[in-house]
Amino acid sequence: MENADAIVLRTVDFSETSLILTLFTRQFGKIEALAKGGRRLKSPFESALDILARIRVSFLHKKGDVLDLLTEAKLIRRFRVAESNLAGLFASYYVAELVDSLTEADDPNPAIYDLTVKMLARLEQGTLLMRSLIRFEGLLLKAIGQQPSLGNCAECGTRINSEQKRIAFGYIDGGALCSRCAESLRQTEHGQFLTSVSADALYGMKQLTDSHDITENWKRLKLERNVQNEIRGIHNHYVSHLLGRRPRLYDWLNFIAQNDREEM
Repeated sequence: MENADAIVLRTVDFSETSLILTLFTRQFGKIEALAKGGRRLKSPFESALDILARIRVSFLHKKGDVLDLLTEAKLIRRFRVAESNLAGLFASYYVAELVDSLTEADDPNPAIYDLTVKMLARLEQGTLLMRSLIRFEGLLLKAIGQQPSLGNCAECGTRINSEQKRIAFGYIDGGALCSRCAESLRQTEHGQFLTSVSADALYGMKQLTDSHDITENWKRLKLERNVQNEIRGIHNHYVSHLLGRRPRLYDWLNFIAQNDREEM
């Protein structure tokens, strides 16, 4: 029997009475478990199996492709948003989708669990939603070893010239590129996956996704709306490239941006 703290990422009806849950646990990483009786009004899980809920679970770990068996779940904290914060709700669904899609099963990573818990609490507030999502994406990508290079060329490692107005960015190559490497890559099949970003957007990306920002300066960063939109576009393409598809919540990102409130 295993015990863990978990976030409910996804639920799928398995039968008239049971559920299959995708959980991200702090101790074991992502797991899929069968909750027998989880759909009953009076289930043994005390109504703790809602999407985005933080729960304490006990489960029997099965080897191979067999689902784990959930035996107990107690609610730690239910995710709640105000009725006026529909954008925050969909932003949180997007967070759950990214964690589910970008992590492997049975790969413990407490940093991802802690990051997700903190981000869900932040999104409940309904402000700074888009920059919060950009920060979450950057830190999640770092935790899985896929954060794009922003200060140095992703190909040769030389420092990016910050005096350039536009900087090449390669989705396949993993980030910003110096002029020489960008020119070389344009002559290859990678050329179709190159774009360019403004110096302001590259700077904003670095500040918003700085994992050493313990004083949360990212919240106070002066960021023009057009620059934030440019960063959003870069992240959209980068995440979609990693997934091999657009996220399911992709079309809701515009709604989130339109209903965002830039307040502390």
